[in-house]
Amino acid sequence: MVRSSSPPSVVVGPNGRIVSLSAAWFSDGARRRSEARRAARCVECGKALASHRTPYCSRTCRWKFHGHYFWDSARSYVMLRDRYICQICHGRRRARQLDVDHIVEIAAGGAALEYSNLQTVCRDCHRLKTLNFLSQRRTLDAFARAPEARAHLPAVRPTAE
Repeated sequence: MVRSSSPPSVVVGPNGRIVSLSAAWFSDGARRRSEARRAARCVECGKALASHRTPYCSRTCRWKFHGHYFWDSARSYVMLRDRYICQICHGRRRARQLDVDHIVEIAAGGAALEYSNLQTVCRDCHRLKTLNFLSQRRTLDAFARAPEARAHLPAVRPTAE
């Protein structure tokens, strides 16, 4: 039996992306929502609620809270936060022409569903950023794997000034 490297609560899509953290939604998320209802406070921002019917004070707080557990909600919240403007070229686009990108790639140790690590980018900028990251990674991997590949490079000596 082959075991996956990710915990069972993490749902990974066919392209390797984290889609949801479902077990956390049903354990931690459910506990936080019920506590918020009992306290009549928004589960995300802590503002007073008008009724106990929902644990959120606004649609933004709902997206923000869901985004801690589900990629689609995180994507919606980040696009709304960035006002549908590419954070690289600063062009305003429609949602279907935009992607949400990790500032520090997950492969480089960035957090998957952390809002401070997510930004809205247009498809062209996202493609260029990804190609740049992959080419840098290939170069670093090649140098790390093959010390003889560095043999032709001149030794760097500190200069006294």
